[in-house]
Amino acid sequence: MRRRFNDPVHLIRQVPEYSVIKLDPAAPIPVIPAESDFWTIAQTVDELSLVCPTHQAPSVGILEREDHWIAFRVAGTMEFSLTGIVARISQVLADADIGIFVVSTFDTDYILTANQTVGQAIDAWQQSGIHIIQPIAHTAHLDFVPLEHELEDIAHENRDNKLWLDDFPSEADLRISRLMQLSGPHDLGTTNLFQLRLRSTGEACGGCGFKGQFHDANFTAIEIGYGLTDSSRGKGLGTELLQGLIAIAKYRGIEMLVAETDNDNAASQRVLEKNRFTLLKSDENSQWWKLSLSH
Repeated sequence: MRRRFNDPVHLIRQVPEYSVIKLDPAAPIPVIPAESDFWTIAQTVDELSLVCPTHQAPSVGILEREDHWIAFRVAGTMEFSLTGIVARISQVLADADIGIFVVSTFDTDYILTANQTVGQAIDAWQQSGIHIIQPIAHTAHLDFVPLEHELEDIAHENRDNKLWLDDFPSEADLRISRLMQLSGPHDLGTTNLFQLRLRSTGEACGGCGFKGQFHDANFTAIEIGYGLTDSSRGKGLGTELLQGLIAIAKYRGIEMLVAETDNDNAASQRVLEKNRFTLLKSDENSQWWKLSLSH
């Protein structure tokens, strides 16, 4: 997704906390981990500095260090000819007396602010018309955002200023969102359903979540559901989204997962098998698969 001059600004909050570190210029430059959310090293004649997820920070060669920074990425890819976007983002916080620093990459910009001011920063940005997307978890290519983030817009197919793929929402997304609306108001993050977004662009591409309890004669499990838009299929994202959903389940202490798939949905069955689900039972229409998380 290439950003144009008249596009609305979307900021995507990065999941981990970050550290800003001044390193010993005489020490070896740290090796960038193979899997890292955002990691940048800058060297000048006077210093060697590093911004990285706190849990990946080096343990040696540190001269100064500040933890508890939160990063926001400008969604999409910005052309070099674009001007004023970062100025607008930073001016909003300057007017609110909130300090930040900015790191630019070839494609986009990252805006970091201290954890103690992040709530004020989000409020100020939103009041100025800047859209904030806040995932609760992520995989290499997907962000998991609480469905309540855009529940009403999805239910009514309101595409105005939305960062959605052309074929989002699907019929399943519409049905689930409308059912949630009928069940009453929801506070952000209170349900177990998530909107999936491409990390490279921020665009919504599907949904997943925990549907409720499943009772068998020998055990009780949590049933999951998931789906991607047609344009997002066949790219390995199904396997990845299930990996992310399993990680969320483990974090929440869930011990058993169950998933239902149609008999003729071979792609979904392969995704389940790749994630170590085993066939529980089947009938003339459906198959039920289970995964134990207790070991």
